[in-house]
Amino acid sequence: MRAVVCPRVPIAPSELVYTTTHPTPSPKAGHVLIRVRAFGLNRSELFTRQGHSPGLQFPRILGIECVGEVYDAGGGRSWQKGDIVAAIMGGMGREFDGGYAEYTLVPHAHVSHPTKLPQGMSWAQFAALPETFLTAYGTLHQSLHLDSNDVLFIRGGTTSVGLACAALAKSTLFNASRVIATTRSENKAAIVRACGADDVILDRGSVAEEVKRFTGGKGADKCVELVGGPTLADSCMSLAPEGVISMIGCVSGEWKCREFDPMMCLAPGKHLTMFSSGIIDMSTAPLQWIVDAVARGELKADVDKVFRIEDAGLAHEYMEANKAAGKVVCVVD
Repeated sequence: MRAVVCPRVPIAPSELVYTTTHPTPSPKAGHVLIRVRAFGLNRSELFTRQGHSPGLQFPRILGIECVGEVYDAGGGRSWQKGDIVAAIMGGMGREFDGGYAEYTLVPHAHVSHPTKLPQGMSWAQFAALPETFLTAYGTLHQSLHLDSNDVLFIRGGTTSVGLACAALAKSTLFNASRVIATTRSENKAAIVRACGADDVILDRGSVAEEVKRFTGGKGADKCVELVGGPTLADSCMSLAPEGVISMIGCVSGEWKCREFDPMMCLAPGKHLTMFSSGIIDMSTAPLQWIVDAVARGELKADVDKVFRIEDAGLAHEYMEANKAAGKVVCVVD
């Protein structure tokens, strides 16, 4: 089968190996064998290639998500051959070979229910949704308990998850009163607004005072932190006195907080938590609602650029250069 293999780490994007002769995984009980049609790229895959994911064995097919069709259900009664599904996490691309391939074998618990694609939705458009929008949904719903009275602050607003958070926060699922988001590029501000942000802040390292200005001095009620260690303290300072911040990403590449004084940053009663897509329950995740909301225009899903599977190395290079504002996708067919 066709596949993109990471032979070792750390390597440059150009050193990812595209092959047409990789062994196809065999059907296995308790797993769904998926004929992959497209897959979204994620920062975690860049970090793995760069050597920041300890304990992995190589060579490895990367990819923590994919969309495609069921080839074999592995005994699962929820699926029939030909059903359209999405798969995320569960060890994909880390513990076992992931979605950068023509076929992948994923445990039942990490495969969606059969999904009906609206007329006109392409595989590339569908591939932009699962990991991104389900992570955003889990963050807002499970981690932050966002409600209609909240002002949401998104640190890292031009990331694919940041854009999805803005779109979902303003949707009928949450109907947040206001969304404030950051970008480091003035050229990307329009995209952030188009996805749902009411206010966009140009991030030069410290934005707490601007968030306070937009909220009449109070600060944001809830915050999604996607940049990581370098901005966490400032994001905490952007919160209202009882605000909640959920750290879910690290696009900066710096996982540690060098200057974080919890007694200062979390005073007087702020809360710091986190969310990972690894705990998403695919049996209850609202993927079909998200797909339908994108189709009817309630949610804007921004696909920044589409590559072919054989150009996955170029896709990594593009993403690593921070050129994207939205999701980067590779199609297998």
